[in-house]
Amino acid sequence: MDFYLTLNEDGDVGYTFNQGMDRLPSKVSCLKIPLPLGVIQSVQTQMTKFKKQRHFRLKGNYHERIRSELFKVLNNRDWDVPKLTWEKDFVSLRSETPASTAGKGDDKELLFQSFDWLVRGRQLSWEDLRNLAHELKCYEETILQFAQINVAAKKAEWIPAVLRQGEGWQCQRCGAKDIKEWPSFYGRAGTCLSCMSLGSSTSLKAFYRDYRPLPEDTEKVDFRPHWKLTEAQGVAAEEILDFLKDSSETKALLWAACGSGKTEVCFPSAAWALEQGKSVLFAAPRQDVINDVAPRLKRDFPGVAIQVLTGNAPVKFQRGRVVLATTHQVLRFWQAFDLIVLDEMDAFPYQGNGALEWGLKHALRSNGKLLYLTATPSPEGLKEVHRGKMRLIRLPARHHRFPLPVPIIERFSQRFDPERNPPSLRRDRFESLRHKGRILVFVPKISWIQPWINRFRQCFPEWKIDGSYSSDSERSVKLEKLRQGKFDLFLSTTILERGITLEGIQVVVLGADHPVFDERALVQMAGRVGRTRKDPGGYVLFMAHLETTAIKKAIHWIEDQNRMALEKGLIGEDLKGISNE
Repeated sequence: MDFYLTLNEDGDVGYTFNQGMDRLPSKVSCLKIPLPLGVIQSVQTQMTKFKKQRHFRLKGNYHERIRSELFKVLNNRDWDVPKLTWEKDFVSLRSETPASTAGKGDDKELLFQSFDWLVRGRQLSWEDLRNLAHELKCYEETILQFAQINVAAKKAEWIPAVLRQGEGWQCQRCGAKDIKEWPSFYGRAGTCLSCMSLGSSTSLKAFYRDYRPLPEDTEKVDFRPHWKLTEAQGVAAEEILDFLKDSSETKALLWAACGSGKTEVCFPSAAWALEQGKSVLFAAPRQDVINDVAPRLKRDFPGVAIQVLTGNAPVKFQRGRVVLATTHQVLRFWQAFDLIVLDEMDAFPYQGNGALEWGLKHALRSNGKLLYLTATPSPEGLKEVHRGKMRLIRLPARHHRFPLPVPIIERFSQRFDPERNPPSLRRDRFESLRHKGRILVFVPKISWIQPWINRFRQCFPEWKIDGSYSSDSERSVKLEKLRQGKFDLFLSTTILERGITLEGIQVVVLGADHPVFDERALVQMAGRVGRTRKDPGGYVLFMAHLETTAIKKAIHWIEDQNRMALEKGLIGEDLKGISNE
């Protein structure tokens, strides 16, 4: 996607997307060959500095000196372009019929309206625009023409995908500065490796950045919750709404017990924001969480257009002021949302990923609100709370008023690595667990999955046993069978530690002392147990060779939540020890 450098009679350097597409005013000339936008903007900066010289206007022909200096700037660049010449010399480049195959009359107008709605608040690459053309069933040239119409109207602009900053570079989609530099036809160029999963981002390409908010819907917000808030949820919901209405605060952290219904607690505030004409984003690092929340959100907001965007979503461009998206997909938005709710803020791949954090903050509108949700806050998040930079909201109890199941530690004399003579499993222990419900077994490494599947199948040949991991091609099929209760025992890596509710599940963590399991992961895995009103209790077993600091901290966190809930009267005194009986 290249542009044509232009020069008007006042000596101003600009650019046009396409000679035939833009209706340029008379007495404007442009170069014959197109250039990357980043090159043109660099030239503009140099020419602006040149024109600010006071003595410059007092000597000779103003325009000729501008053109002469412009050619010096262009020819002094370290590149291999052919000789630069002008397409036309102060002759109108206006095209009576702009290059378009969109159709005529009303059809073209309707197509443009659809485009205009779908690109608001978006930051799109050339590949994204091509996908939009495919979804709208029109030619790529048509979409580019529509984009240029908005740029000309100052509703949007073209920006270099990777921008030169001093001696370095910065990606304009994810903010990454660790850019790979390489020699190009136009001199040194940079490529961002941090957001490659969303398509190429280089200094030789441009993004379309639309500065308008998402379109407001004229229909009344239809909010029909299928549940009644508990006392604990009601208190948290009121605090969230108070946070939204307080103009002095921009960030809040909802620290909630696993299975406390923290997502639904945000729904009343989302409804209020929509009634105020605001736009709302529910984001999560993993698509499993998105797929779990989507049906609940659609159920409680019937008639409200909701965009659901993940890497596997068949339709990338949808309408609606409510967006449910993975954090990677959020990188395609720019200052679009008044309220962002980020679920599982401490989960991979968001935790520690500067690109995703940068993208989330730049998807937020000026004076927008950012609400983090988690059962296991990071040390960084808690530091912000202690420094008074973020409000803390606590939700320590589950909706059914039963305590969180406290893990039991089972120590073994040997480590659990299946390749190094792992300890024998107690058949009676697993039979007892299976009597209470299906068993979900967590392991720290993908390489452990199949060996342990084989061992469990040998030990329990009558059981239905399987397992999965992140790169498993049959993952979605297996998880659906798991939700349907078709397995007696299922092994998983940490892909199932969050965002999934299974009826009557019992949890075993094999090798709970493995370094990959920190206290947050252990708390989340334990939190899969006892999430429903029908089965509020259950067992959590941490099987380990050593009792690590992470294991101790995880149990302390769970006991602390139960203690707080009990002190506030949010769980029954007679229920406080029921979880592992």
